[in-house]
Amino acid sequence: MREKIIIAQSILWAAAILVVAVAEENNFSIWLLVLLAAVSITYLSRQRF
Repeated sequence: MREKIIIAQSILWAAAILVVAVAEENNFSIWLLVLLAAVSITYLSRQRF
């Protein structure tokens, strides 16, 4: 189960990095980065180790 959590977190953070790299508008990319970080933290906090 722990491996799935690590893989999911890696995918979410990779998506966040790609969004920031691809987005042309700085303000838009910051909001998307915050959103993806919030989803990642929420998902991680719901999982039990």
